Amino acid sequence: MATLLGSTMLVSSIAAGGLVGLAISFRNLPDVRVLRNYLPSETSYVYDINGTLLYSLHDEANREVVDLDEVSPHLKRAVLAIEDSYFYSHRGINPSSVGRALLANVQAGSTVEGGSTITMQLVKNLFLTPEQAISRKVAEAVLSMRLEQIFEKDQILEMYLNQVYWGHNTYGVETASQSYFNKAAKDLSLAEASMMAGLIQAPEGFSPFVDYPLAKQRQATVLGRMRQLGWITPDEEAAAKAQPLLVGEITSFRGSQAPYVTEAVVQELKEAFGDDAVLKGGMRIQTTVELGMQRMAEETVQRNHAALRARGVRADQMALVAIDPRTHFVKAMVGGVSYDDSQFNRAVQAQRQPGSSFKPFVYYAAFASGRYTPDTIIQDTPASYADGYEYYNPRNYDGSFMGNIPIRKALEVSRNVPAVKLGQSVGVDRVVEISRLLGIESPMEPVISLPLLAFDLIHLDMA
Repeated sequence: MATLLGSTMLVSSIAAGGLVGLAISFRNLPDVRVLRNYLPSETSYVYDINGTLLYSLHDEANREVVDLDEVSPHLKRAVLAIEDSYFYSHRGINPSSVGRALLANVQAGSTVEGGSTITMQLVKNLFLTPEQAISRKVAEAVLSMRLEQIFEKDQILEMYLNQVYWGHNTYGVETASQSYFNKAAKDLSLAEASMMAGLIQAPEGFSPFVDYPLAKQRQATVLGRMRQLGWITPDEEAAAKAQPLLVGEITSFRGSQAPYVTEAVVQELKEAFGDDAVLKGGMRIQTTVELGMQRMAEETVQRNHAALRARGVRADQMALVAIDPRTHFVKAMVGGVSYDDSQFNRAVQAQRQPGSSFKPFVYYAAFASGRYTPDTIIQDTPASYADGYEYYNPRNYDGSFMGNIPIRKALEVSRNVPAVKLGQSVGVDRVVEISRLLGIESPMEPVISLPLLAFDLIHLDMA
């Protein structure tokens, strides 16, 4: 009797200790109310001016979040059928579903229904580690019940469909639908929806990109379960099984249609908002570039580069920027002959001396002052200026001087000395100010030689 009493007390103590331990661990469980403000990481998209997709960028998760009413009813039923057919009747956990799933799987000879509810899968993905331990399963159950107390069923299903992994770095139903079938989730047919629902258990294993016949077999399992539940008719099941499906392509980490453009855009966005906002924030970025014009620009660079090389001209690279002067919109940008060969963007990264191409800024400043016109006479004669401790004596490229000439002529034949004299007359500070107003952002010093611009600017600034 003493031994029996001692054993009973020992078991009771162990059980009580276990309950105390669980109670303490439950106090440390995450607060599921944070999901009220939950924003999953989402893919950002870059478009041209007409809305043509140029590039999508993301971190680990390639995801586009959608509302539940933007998901095909076929897909909702297919997912519920294979993952949690009693979703709308349980309160987060469903003890009988484990036995029911085991029986269904034995009868089918394969896994046709999971034991975990959709709510349990959601909390596991969002809050818990994937370890197979009793304590984690208990925590999963507790969190699931808490979640069901706070959120409506449709809210939980919406979070699940946007959170679940569909394979090939694709998360969420919308991105998966676009990848597998080139269409929005709301437009999926029964055949397409049942194939997608079958992927959840083993996304890469059942992927039609990897093994289309196996994906069709898994689809048949999902359709059979839907028919068994009375959610589709035998005729609908047969028609969906027989329908051949045109699968799309893996959309994660695809290349850009205009890489020099999108890399420049992404760099600008990261500097303004940070890496996480760009890679996970679901941005929609419309550029001013027009893809058709961008294609023309790329072909122009390649054609002229080849022509120069054919003539024996040493031209390793080229860059081109096209800007609409009416709007200041960048319509095309090419940073090199081939992005595959060189990712260095010479349009926005390389600094070059613009030389005489800067002179029109000086003449513009002179005209804007109201004291000069194209017919004003200016002296193309020797001049000397003190620049700090040194003297600056501008010279024309041919070493000659033309005397008194109209400004129009000075600009036409690109004389250096008249440009320097005009710069001194209107003030080099004013030339810098005018240049800033016209869009030049590169560093500029208000020195005497500014009109000949012997320091470096980027190609985009000059355009």
